[in-house]
Amino acid sequence: MKPCKNYTTADGLPNNAIRSLYLDKNTDLWIGTENGVSKLENGSFTNLPLPETIANKSCWDISQDENGNMWFASYGGGVYSFNGTKFTFYNKNNGLPADRVRKLLSYEGKMYVGTELGVAIIDIKTNRIITPKGINPHFGVFIVTDFFVYNNQIYFSTCNEGLFKISTNTRTPKIESVLDYRNVMSLGFYNNILFSANKGFLNYYKIEDIIAQKTKIQTFGKTTVWDFTKDNKNTIYAAAWGIYDLSGGLFQVKNNQLQNISEEYGIDSKNLLSVVCNTKKNILYVGSKDKGIYVVQLDETIDYNSLNDKAVVDFETLDSKKIILHQDGISFLDAKNSISKTITAFDFKKFEVAYINNSRQKLPSHADGFYELKYNIAAQEIEFYEILKHQKSLWISSNIGVFEMNFEGEIINYIPIHSYKIGFTSDNKFIETIPYAGVRVYDDVHHLKAKHFSEYDTNTPLDVVGILNSNDKTYLISVFQGLFVHQNQKFQSLLKANIWKESKLKFITKNKKGNLIIASEFGAIAVIDASNSFRILRTISKNQIIGNTITFLESYKDFILIGTEKGINIYQNGITQLFDKEQGLEDAAITSSYISNEQLYLGTKKGFYTINLNKITANKNTVSSIEIRAIAINSIPISPNNYRWFTYNSNELVCDYQHNTIAVDFVPKGHLFPNKLKFRYRLKKTNRWSPYSEKPFVYLSYLPNDTYHLEIEVLDLNAGKTSRFNILKIRIQPPFWKARWFYGLVGALMVLGTVLIILRIKKRAVQKAETENRIAKAKLETLLSQMNPHFTFNALNTIQSFVFNKDAHK
Repeated sequence: MKPCKNYTTADGLPNNAIRSLYLDKNTDLWIGTENGVSKLENGSFTNLPLPETIANKSCWDISQDENGNMWFASYGGGVYSFNGTKFTFYNKNNGLPADRVRKLLSYEGKMYVGTELGVAIIDIKTNRIITPKGINPHFGVFIVTDFFVYNNQIYFSTCNEGLFKISTNTRTPKIESVLDYRNVMSLGFYNNILFSANKGFLNYYKIEDIIAQKTKIQTFGKTTVWDFTKDNKNTIYAAAWGIYDLSGGLFQVKNNQLQNISEEYGIDSKNLLSVVCNTKKNILYVGSKDKGIYVVQLDETIDYNSLNDKAVVDFETLDSKKIILHQDGISFLDAKNSISKTITAFDFKKFEVAYINNSRQKLPSHADGFYELKYNIAAQEIEFYEILKHQKSLWISSNIGVFEMNFEGEIINYIPIHSYKIGFTSDNKFIETIPYAGVRVYDDVHHLKAKHFSEYDTNTPLDVVGILNSNDKTYLISVFQGLFVHQNQKFQSLLKANIWKESKLKFITKNKKGNLIIASEFGAIAVIDASNSFRILRTISKNQIIGNTITFLESYKDFILIGTEKGINIYQNGITQLFDKEQGLEDAAITSSYISNEQLYLGTKKGFYTINLNKITANKNTVSSIEIRAIAINSIPISPNNYRWFTYNSNELVCDYQHNTIAVDFVPKGHLFPNKLKFRYRLKKTNRWSPYSEKPFVYLSYLPNDTYHLEIEVLDLNAGKTSRFNILKIRIQPPFWKARWFYGLVGALMVLGTVLIILRIKKRAVQKAETENRIAKAKLETLLSQMNPHFTFNALNTIQSFVFNKDAHK
């Protein structure tokens, strides 16, 4: 089965009846429903806010002109175009033949509009509408159902009249009949082959025969197809709805046959109306009449085989064959995953009974130190444990004993021992682990000749859950006793020898360099070089693993594959990628794992997965840009005039100090799996990052006045990469008393006041000096007027004489 996700109104679609699907120049998906238009981005829907003047919101087709404007066909409301900010309307009042529009085609600066009364041609530059003449209505209608282009000529089909072309040889375009036939619902034109959908079947034509008027009609299929598309491998898909029966679904058009692939592609609706393929991302979008949209991953990264809901126990491979041990026995699968042979539990039981009845050997018993084996277990109660390929045989352990099988699927031997974990030493000796009673290493397992290693010896492995051979050593891991090594016919406990003190182990494997990779019960993983000495090369802590419980452990190239309840952790050099249900791994409760020929096989309780390792470990694209979808300030959305194509059309936001709580919704672009993204932000380079969030949303409350640069870091767990984007410059303007102009004004006023004060002080000082001078003069004049002039003259001469004689005392 292909990975498939279904989107409905519960996910944000305006309606579950999908009439049209369209991929624009940026490969964004537009959806026309019976109740409006929506756009799918980052796993969520943005609904186009249609004006209230559009009474009929049913959208039957979508197209895009060469200027990037989107066009929508309304079944009852004419046609309207959208340039990112405003709508332009075309209807019967301004030139359309009818308001019921079914199909649109953009070609060389014109928009061809298929209505129920013929075709209209709209010039996208002048908005001029031309209606070609020459329609031949039946029952009062001339219903256009589809368009296609061949040799720069526009062709279209009608429901009741057949196939036509639009001739532009004259000044006024006119309609010319090409092929007369009835009940045309849709067209698919690929590789010069025209598929014409009729009621309950497909017609097949070569375009050269149609042009030459030598049509040879070939008919196939038993359903009514409403839309076609083609993927990058030239596979043609058809979306069908039987109208009056349940013949619809998703089909492949192959070798003049319709092959129903609905179940394989995870589509449970039989009422499909539209289909389109994103060849860049290898995704198929399917629109239904009743269950919304299906998004199908077409790449061959993962495939699921239900195996008739059997619980898978273990895997092995033989060349291109898969050998699957399951609850009911063993199945051999060919390269196409078809079961070629099955050995049932009854076959195993039959062989065990025959051995018991015919063997001359004494059957082992619990009294002999063997783990209890019940010979009366019925076939339907057999529990299989594992399957091993060793030399030229397959070895299968179960609760009724161990079986040896050749590569042709024939049981050739039975060993009456009960062991949960079996294996072989590096020198090809069979290992039987005995719960609570030690280990046996067999020199001749068919005759039960073995050496027993006592459980009382501290170097004997107990509670073994994994066995691995590397070079000339055999490693065994215990769920309680740590790591053991078998070499030179002896076991050694690395825990008891204080070489490695990890005691609770769960899984063991090795990488291409021969280094051991061991997972502990508590989630940590160690990479160990045990070739000469024992050296831990790397430890992967539990915090680096997504999930709490390890379910399997494998190694591929330089990658470590760690299964948890969350999915597959793909680890390399400190970087973790996650592969989970979003990519198709719906059931992460893995029962077994196996790697062969660059494929990872994962068993579950209902079938198994096959995963392409080269694809999940390849370098992957991540988020290329971030677009702001909505901004609210103090919980109030900003004006719609600030957006174009749903995106905030500026890189700056300016607010005053009273409007400083800002909410930003954004959409990452360029990635495949939105649920693999985590986001965190910071406002300045010197700030710490916020905690990671899974929501593309930032809430900034009560920002102080300052200038901020909102930076988003995106962690993409699918690609194992982080990306950073500066998405918005935010300026919170200060209150006027903190503004520079206010500080400048206050400073200027202070300087002016100081100057005025200084000038006033100086002025008062001058006035005071002048006043004192006048008073002194007045006093002097008064004094002079009272003194005898001769006395004054004599006194001054006497003072002068004293000065000249320097007689200070006199």
